[in-house]
Amino acid sequence: MFWLVVLSVCVVAVVGEQKKLPADLKVCKRKDPNVNECVKSAIQDAIPRFKDGVPELGIEALDPFFLGDIALDKKKNDGSPVDIDLSWLNVTITGIKSTKVASVVADWDNNIVSIESSLSEPIDIKGKYNIDGMMLILPIKGSGDFDCKLEGFKAHIKIHGVTQEVDGKKYMMVDRMAFTFDTKHALIDHKNLFNGDRVLGDAMNAFLNENWRDIVDELKPAIEAALSSHFQPVVEKVFNFIPIDEIALP
Repeated sequence: MFWLVVLSVCVVAVVGEQKKLPADLKVCKRKDPNVNECVKSAIQDAIPRFKDGVPELGIEALDPFFLGDIALDKKKNDGSPVDIDLSWLNVTITGIKSTKVASVVADWDNNIVSIESSLSEPIDIKGKYNIDGMMLILPIKGSGDFDCKLEGFKAHIKIHGVTQEVDGKKYMMVDRMAFTFDTKHALIDHKNLFNGDRVLGDAMNAFLNENWRDIVDELKPAIEAALSSHFQPVVEKVFNFIPIDEIALP
């Protein structure tokens, strides 16, 4: 989701007018035959500029970025290989500044914007955790600090809008958005597993890292849903309040 924040800021940056944005940011026209490359370049150029946040737009810092609390999984008691209660608290993400935008498709006529991006550095997710249940063949229980590094991270973002006219001006009101991701490897570390039993805790962390793909596959839908839900209001701050002809110049 942090790519959605970047997109929100950069779409405004494309027109270079709103909220005292830097004057040298790129301006893209909707009918430019190379509009997708223009928007891609504008987003890439804006990432280092906006990583510390843009208070006048209500945009928080992108790196580190505070996500807050996320309930990731609930016990199903259905014999699933991963059957846990898991929540993350006070979650912070770092590494966003290494985002590389691979491609953008800005379909303004149909109110759809799609972004493909990857990170040259690992995404580092830190916070507190509470966990209880079964992880594959082993019981797991604990609470404390956690650190999860995702290497080779790729994000796939799609924003869908609907046209709405207000006082003679048209807006692309955000209807829904989807954030999905892929990662090549995960490194997982939980402190204070099993009430601080170092031997059991180290063995469990080693087990989780050996089976990282199964863990990520189980948690991925909940993480994607949480990120989409968290960032849609940020995207709305741009599209729902700035006329579409000022975001994508006619």
